[in-house]
Amino acid sequence: MITVLIADDQKFVRKTIESYLELESDLKVVGFAENGRVAVELVETLKPDIVLMDIEMPVMDGFAATKTISERFSDTKVLMLSIYDREQDVTRALKLGAKGYWLKNTTAKELTDAIRYVHKGYFQLALELVDKHFGGLKIQNSELNNKLDVVDAVLAKIEQKINILKELTPKSLNETIEDIVNQEMLRRQEKDANIQFKLDRLKHQLNKLQKTTSLFIKAQLGFNVVLTGAVIVLSYFLFNN
Repeated sequence: MITVLIADDQKFVRKTIESYLELESDLKVVGFAENGRVAVELVETLKPDIVLMDIEMPVMDGFAATKTISERFSDTKVLMLSIYDREQDVTRALKLGAKGYWLKNTTAKELTDAIRYVHKGYFQLALELVDKHFGGLKIQNSELNNKLDVVDAVLAKIEQKINILKELTPKSLNETIEDIVNQEMLRRQEKDANIQFKLDRLKHQLNKLQKTTSLFIKAQLGFNVVLTGAVIVLSYFLFNN
């Protein structure tokens, strides 16, 4: 949820902006300020993510309030919202710490999108201001253009990977995990069965060896008995003759 403070001395403007934002589920208006001083005080207590700041207000104007907020409250970003498209106003606002400059004749979608981008850390400037004050600037450095092309290509690949991840729904992810677990269990069962087979085979060989050994011992004992008897008989005949 992105929390927003609206600072403007005109009640009609405050309500109009509120009507734009209340339709968005991820945006929430947490307060209103009729001048710059109240805006600074509310930022301190409410700690909003974004302040929509008018320029011309009583007690403390938007420039002074923007400077104070930028210096004291780093977690709050200021987006200027003015009727003036003068270059000096844009330049001054940005030098004082504003993260963007938008005009009041903007549409609801343009304004809400600008708030989201400023919250993400992107600088925002109304397209009319770009065309008016910076339309004549052209990038002539071919090396810079090449680097920008590389950046665009990387961003395109990142977006492609993000789309692939989006297709991996929680359901399919769970199914994938379940398949991996089942395969691992099957491998373990096969391994256990193989070990048990080897154990059974070893037991069988031991039993067979025990039987063979037992027969050998019995045969050996019988042979010894016969041999002993033969020696006794032979000794009897030798000593009696």
